[in-house]
Amino acid sequence: MKADTKEIAELHASGFSCAQVVAYMCRDLSGIDERTALSAMGGFGGGLRCGEVCGAVSGGVYSLGMSFSYSEGSNLAAKEKISELTKEFTARFREEFGSLPCRELLETGGRKMCEKYMAGAVELIHEITEREKTDGNL
Repeated sequence: MKADTKEIAELHASGFSCAQVVAYMCRDLSGIDERTALSAMGGFGGGLRCGEVCGAVSGGVYSLGMSFSYSEGSNLAAKEKISELTKEFTARFREEFGSLPCRELLETGGRKMCEKYMAGAVELIHEITEREKTDGNL
């Protein structure tokens, strides 16, 4: 799935963080509504507001969690699945963009790269989720 870079740019320019934009753009996968996607990720932008994990990554991990529910502590299969998918997503993001921390990504690419990071995260989440759906794991 090719991310809608125009919509990503518009959302980001309107004031939403990278985390909010990615969660919003992936809401179709989990069935969450727009308001929930934006509200839930409000504090995650700017690398948890302190330069840590990139908001695009946080929004992606949130989207995976909402798509592959692990809500019962005793459900070890669900725990393993979300762990596996999160590790895959973060490894692929790091491979593509070189890092996970926001401050490191900004040092190497500057803010002009944020839309590329968001689009990459959206595409990865859709790819992983669609593959799992096709394989009957969703």
